Amino acid sequence: MARIIQAEAGGESDIGKVAVGNVVLNRVNSSKFPNTIYSVIFDVQGRFTQFSPVLDGSIYNNPAPESIIAAKAALNGARPVGTALYFLNPRKATVFWIPNNREFMKTIGGHDFYY
Repeated sequence: MARIIQAEAGGESDIGKVAVGNVVLNRVNSSKFPNTIYSVIFDVQGRFTQFSPVLDGSIYNNPAPESIIAAKAALNGARPVGTALYFLNPRKATVFWIPNNREFMKTIGGHDFYY
C-alpha cells in the first residue's frame, strides 16, 4: 500500500496520500475489483493497467516515511474521499475514461477523485 501511495502521490499533501490509500481500500471492498490490496494494485481491466506506476515500474520504489504513515492511516480507517473508487491527475493522465464516465467527487492537490 505504501508503495502505490508513494508512486501515485509522493509529492502530494498528507491528506492526498491518505486519499490514494482510501481509493485502493474502497476497491478492495467493491465487487467491481479484486479483493486484496496487491490484486487491486496490479489489476488489469480490459487492456488497461489500473495504476500507471505498475506500467512504469515506480511501484517498486521504496516508499518515503510519509507514505508509510499514510498507508497506516488508510488501513486504520481514514477516509478523506469516502467511497471514491477512481482518481487521476488530469495534468499527467493520458487516458480520460474516468472523468468521461464517473461522477466527480473532489480535488485534493493534483488528483481528482471520482465515484
